[in-house]
Amino acid sequence: MKKLILTFLFIALLLSSFNAVVIAQDNPKFSSYTISTDKFNKDYKSALKEHRIRTGKLIDFYIDFQLGFGGTSANIDQTPDAKGTFETGSKVGFTTGALVYINILEGVNFATGLTYVGKNFEVTPPTDSISSLAGLDTTVSDISNNYLNIPLYINVGGMITEDVGITFNGGPYLGILMSTDEKAGLGYKNFDFGLAGTLTGNYMLNQFVSIILGTRFEYGGLNNLGSTKFVDKITTTNYTVFTGIRVGLSM
Repeated sequence: MKKLILTFLFIALLLSSFNAVVIAQDNPKFSSYTISTDKFNKDYKSALKEHRIRTGKLIDFYIDFQLGFGGTSANIDQTPDAKGTFETGSKVGFTTGALVYINILEGVNFATGLTYVGKNFEVTPPTDSISSLAGLDTTVSDISNNYLNIPLYINVGGMITEDVGITFNGGPYLGILMSTDEKAGLGYKNFDFGLAGTLTGNYMLNQFVSIILGTRFEYGGLNNLGSTKFVDKITTTNYTVFTGIRVGLSM
């Protein structure tokens, strides 16, 4: 008898649960929860779209067009055959170019492009008799080297307010020497391999255009920029400030 009563109660519970589900499906009072869920999803997608526009994620890539200037300092290590010291001084050069940012992960981009950089400095070779006999120009020489840099950066950062963002680029670059007036006998090479870091702030004018302002540091000469009988190694440091615009492009 007890088993029969338990069985009856179990069947009654199943029937009541089934009726509750049917009532909930047919009753507008209960279906409002579905409407609220739909509205939440719609609002979420709208907010996500806005976020991706502002951080460059909705579009496949965006471009920074830059124009700036900076100073370059050179460090020249001498060979044991050299007598005296190579004296150097920094000079200002201009830079321009464009960087393309391609999204690879949430908050992380790969950046590359082309940057024309003027790395100018002055040098005074040793004034001893050995240097003169070797054909070195012992007067002060203003050296103007112009490179076409191809950066290979990792970019991180994003918007810190609704309109303002900060990003950081870091990584290696390859510089191709486009022109030089080097006459000091430094044995300059035709390419430069180095490391660079860039800090860029942007202010959004609209969803697809921002004004940018930034600074860049480059350490060049990992491959050794020059070598002769008297020059063992040449490296450079370059500090640049730049401004420009950032344009988002959709595919």
